Amino acid sequence: MRKRLKIGALILCEWEDSYGCSPQWQIISSDEKPRGMICKSVGWLIRKSKRHMVIVPHISEANEIAERQGCGDMTIPIAAVVKLKILA
Repeated sequence: MRKRLKIGALILCEWEDSYGCSPQWQIISSDEKPRGMICKSVGWLIRKSKRHMVIVPHISEANEIAERQGCGDMTIPIAAVVKLKILA
């Protein structure tokens, strides 16, 4: 990934994921081209390493009731990232 990401950045990440896993037995054909699918995720970057990043779409602020929390975390392999846009 070429862009220098900072923890806490709000990002739009387009990434390629696997596709398929049919629910029943079927004839195997070599005529069909293998393919993946492009997914889009938006969230705040909370962790990153050379191989993965974790984004969270829902974050609460800390207050007298609870500490800062997040929900819906998504770990995305850096190798799967197709496009990345920093939103804030």
